[in-house]
Amino acid sequence: MIWVWMLSAAAGAVPDRVATSLSVGTQVVDVVASEDRSTVAFLSGAGAVSLMDLGTWDLRTVAPCSGVGGIARAPGEPSRFWAGCDDGSIQWFEMGDEGPEVGAEAIELAESAILGLTSNDTLVFALADNPVGEGNPQVHAYNVDTATVLTGGYPSTLSYGSVEDMEANNNFVLLSHGGANFTKVASGGGGATRQQGAPGASKTSDIETIGASRVFVAGGASGVLEFQTGPNILSLFLTEAGGVSSASAIAANEDDEWFAIADDETEQLLIVEMDAGSGTPSSVQLATVDVASADDAIRELDHVSGYLFGGTDGGAVHIFTDKPWVDAGAATPTAALNGETVSVTFTSDQAGTWEARLGASSNGGGSLIADGTVAADNETTATFEVDGAFKEGDNTIRIVVENEAGERGHDSTSVSVDNPPTKVQLRPRDVGFGDRRVEIQINGITDEDLSHYVIYVTAEPFSSEDYPTEGPAFVGVEGDGSGADMKLPRRVNMEPGKDKTISIESLTNGATYYMAIRAYDQAGQESAMSNVVDETPRETFGVSDLVDEKGGYSCSTTGTSSLGLLALLGGLLAGARRSGMAVALVGVSLISQPALADVDSEWPQKGQKFSDFVGRTFEARYGDQTFDDPVMDQVFGDSHRIFWLEYGMTLFELTEFTVASGLYKDPGHRIDAAGNQSADDDTMQAVPFSVDATFRLDVLPEQPIVPFAGFGYDYWLWEESWNGGEKSGGKSGTHTSMGVNVLLDIFQPGRASRLEASSGITDSYISIEWRKQSVGTGSGLSFSGEAVMIGLKLDH
Repeated sequence: MIWVWMLSAAAGAVPDRVATSLSVGTQVVDVVASEDRSTVAFLSGAGAVSLMDLGTWDLRTVAPCSGVGGIARAPGEPSRFWAGCDDGSIQWFEMGDEGPEVGAEAIELAESAILGLTSNDTLVFALADNPVGEGNPQVHAYNVDTATVLTGGYPSTLSYGSVEDMEANNNFVLLSHGGANFTKVASGGGGATRQQGAPGASKTSDIETIGASRVFVAGGASGVLEFQTGPNILSLFLTEAGGVSSASAIAANEDDEWFAIADDETEQLLIVEMDAGSGTPSSVQLATVDVASADDAIRELDHVSGYLFGGTDGGAVHIFTDKPWVDAGAATPTAALNGETVSVTFTSDQAGTWEARLGASSNGGGSLIADGTVAADNETTATFEVDGAFKEGDNTIRIVVENEAGERGHDSTSVSVDNPPTKVQLRPRDVGFGDRRVEIQINGITDEDLSHYVIYVTAEPFSSEDYPTEGPAFVGVEGDGSGADMKLPRRVNMEPGKDKTISIESLTNGATYYMAIRAYDQAGQESAMSNVVDETPRETFGVSDLVDEKGGYSCSTTGTSSLGLLALLGGLLAGARRSGMAVALVGVSLISQPALADVDSEWPQKGQKFSDFVGRTFEARYGDQTFDDPVMDQVFGDSHRIFWLEYGMTLFELTEFTVASGLYKDPGHRIDAAGNQSADDDTMQAVPFSVDATFRLDVLPEQPIVPFAGFGYDYWLWEESWNGGEKSGGKSGTHTSMGVNVLLDIFQPGRASRLEASSGITDSYISIEWRKQSVGTGSGLSFSGEAVMIGLKLDH
């Protein structure tokens, strides 16, 4: 007969040759491309699974489980596959960054060995041996989205004992049984239906689904058959009259609108035109490709990204394409440093232009690092220089060749970059002194392959130029410990990008020490040495040292201070008898005490007994404290914060008698004799107590602003602590205060009334207070100074 060969304008790229062939073992029983078109999986008759990376064309073996009986693409997972195992389970696998990866846990699906596997958009279908006697195989289903094994119709038992191939769309699972036998299984309900009619000479094998409705079958000498899912009939579609002598495998490419047929009688691959709208192949041939002999016929076909993969009886895989086939060798050298030149030699079976692209996962991706022209089947060398665009570790170099028709082929290789670590930045401000020690701040570098740092310290001057590698051993002065005892040079293990502070102890005050740092990567390469910084340890002093404070808790012997302390102790004892804590008294008074009906309703207040004119008050204040003694600022900085809680009684709303306790805590650094701040930490904390008498000019009902002035006695319990020491004591004194209370009730009178009714709180204020205190006026530590505070005041 006469063959008509034409290139349809509607069709896209059409495979026109066998670009290469490779072996995956024994007979290829399945070929499956991943959803993201990055990988192709091959299953041989011996249960061996191979994965091909379509970026590099590398072929790797993988063992998802024992006795793999089928493979399928994983629904919803772009690069993942499922494998059916001989214990009845299924297991996922994929090509990872470091090679093939396998899931940690298998899914128990059937009670017997899996014989075949397929999938649609949400379900994985497994064909398994029937666990009952000599029964026919059964189809099981697993829902990936819900991670459940389907029941209610599954497992579905088939009417035939053998299965040649299985495929699925969103409506059915389709199974060929050889001869004229065929089965469909409803994907949702599991009901199995056998074919109701078929050409007698058919030999069903490879199945191809197109969309949700068209199903085609390789029918041997009957050519290509169509299975009509409505009447369940196998019918002739492309026969010898249509150019097909004996179909052993088929595949459809809806995107490029062609249909591939392996004809084992003519030993050819036929590419025919397909109407993508209807999913119908035609007899219009677009290409024919000679393949191997009939005893190594193609049994499985799948396509991806312009490549068609055909698996044969003999374990070969043919790769068909019209794109240039590129074969790139290893980079020379395979490992390089910044500034070094690297070359990659490659061949292409078609002439054209070429590009070398760094870090590309597609033919147009990454960055262009070299280009040129290539002649067919001639060796060509791409040469480029390693620069800052290359990352540490493996860098993919993709060689892309474009032919005259604009079709692109590729191959990939890699070059490993292992640059020495970045130089550590060590500045004078990164090194601090302490008492017999120095403190070094390591500013972490971000190199991904960082292993550790080495700190070099010695009393002998040196420069970074003196040590192109490593660094000086420790040399101390008289009184120093040994380098071994101080672990010098010192190795410091750290993660990339992390900073760390290191203290070098047991040094001699007054001696100058020189320091530098190197970084080392995981391959043992070292960075350039940092700048050399020098520092001198020396004695450091805290506030109590500078003012010759001895510590202790004795009170002042002056009359007023003694009386103040007695009053304070009396107030605290009275508070302890009531509740144990001033704050607890506040809670009890606000919750359990009855409200005074006429409080603050008019002035002067009216009442029948003394208690009618007595109220309670609670205040929390926070503010800025300044100290008269400048050494407090030298050690702890010029910002000091203090917090107070105050509780007591009010009389006629003009006078308040209260007790208060506060908290003051400041971190800082000890200083040397010249006032320079050291790296030695120092902390001052104090708990001040006070008793107060305050006069408030509150003479109008709902007066919005109430001025006040007060006087009180103070006692501060304090403690100063630093590296290796502490000192504590108590200081007494007095204070005066003045300020204003701003009434909040006038802004929300309704809410204020509800608050009074529910809790007995008659007035709430924002309090602004200035305080002048004289605490510790004798020798030693002084807390005299001023404070400006803002707070919340509640009257009951």
